[in-house]
Amino acid sequence: MIIGAGQAGAWTARTLRNSGYTAPVLLLGQEWHAPYERPPLSKGVLGGTQSAPPVLLTSEQAESQCISIRLGTEVVSIDRAARHVACADGRQISYDKLVIATGGKPRRLPLPNANPPGVFELRTIDDAGAIGRRLAAGSRLLVIGGGWIGLEVAATARQKGVAVTLVEAGERLCARSVPPVLGDFLLARHIGQGVLIRMKTTVQSIEPGDAGRVLVNIDGENGQFDAVVVGIGIVPNTRLASDCGLKVTDGIVVDASGRTSDPDVYAVGDVANQHCSWADGRVRFESWAHERPESSDLRRYGDCRHRNSVRRPSLVWSDQYDFSLQVLGVPAIEGRQIVRGSLDDYNFSVFQLVDRRLRAVMSVNSPRDIKMARRWMRDGVCPPVEALADTTQRFDRLDGGVIRRS
Repeated sequence: MIIGAGQAGAWTARTLRNSGYTAPVLLLGQEWHAPYERPPLSKGVLGGTQSAPPVLLTSEQAESQCISIRLGTEVVSIDRAARHVACADGRQISYDKLVIATGGKPRRLPLPNANPPGVFELRTIDDAGAIGRRLAAGSRLLVIGGGWIGLEVAATARQKGVAVTLVEAGERLCARSVPPVLGDFLLARHIGQGVLIRMKTTVQSIEPGDAGRVLVNIDGENGQFDAVVVGIGIVPNTRLASDCGLKVTDGIVVDASGRTSDPDVYAVGDVANQHCSWADGRVRFESWAHERPESSDLRRYGDCRHRNSVRRPSLVWSDQYDFSLQVLGVPAIEGRQIVRGSLDDYNFSVFQLVDRRLRAVMSVNSPRDIKMARRWMRDGVCPPVEALADTTQRFDRLDGGVIRRS
């Protein structure tokens, strides 16, 4: 049984089948939509260039692979002793092995009554549709939060002719995800596209406004907006795991096999806190790539001997305006940074080294740099600093002079 019909849950079901797992597989999803990809929601779906995001597991695909899907099914509790789950409609469903793929849920504003009509979070197809219907040219949008979701929504809205104000409580954009050089680049790019950005700014109150608009008090000043999108991050959806006594610390803690503190229960995707060999510790990834488990990771769910740790560097990307930004690895707070290319031309990479190791790479419109860096991080090597910064040197010809990780 797999709880959660998002990307991690759908790929788990498909990978089990593709890897030769023959026992019954049941996928339970709270939404009524077939499993779909979420990244397009803030871009093509919100902007109207896509009617819907790509579907990960259609009913025809599920039937051909003998995967049972029950949509519109909310699991409210797990009884590990009896090995069954209870659903909101009163049903109880038994399992032999359980995979929790409940993902994350949007972080809420710490304000009373902060959800009047016109205030949205962006997590589902229905959210994207509701927001999009309010984003007519000339309308006013307030985005709360200067992270990936907030910036993508702002970019999409500007391309539709919407007047956008973005407020961020911190000192820079994407402060938890990228170093200052990237935060400054994003700030300049959005300002150049006409987004009004207010840093170190907080929302004091939200309430219904005139004619269906939303009245927002921002640092003591009132403003009316046609829509408000709150994008201040997500929190792992761990309630089911906590309530049934599984170990939870910033996500559901899993071992090298993806197994929780109960040997018959696993966790995957955004909700799983797992060991990571290349980051020297435990991490919880909110990454599209890490919601697609490899077949080797799942082939032996029955006997739990399939892997040692997460070996693939995390990859996150964001498409905004005319550039695509990719982040490989987990940027550190401190570390040496080498810039390769031109920020002014929107074609550059930032390499971050910690203790002479390549810790992270952040690229704008430079996918080849990411491709090579993924290989280096996997193999534990790094070219000399002078080679990283020298754009006349082709990375694919660097066959020597590397720094090897001890």
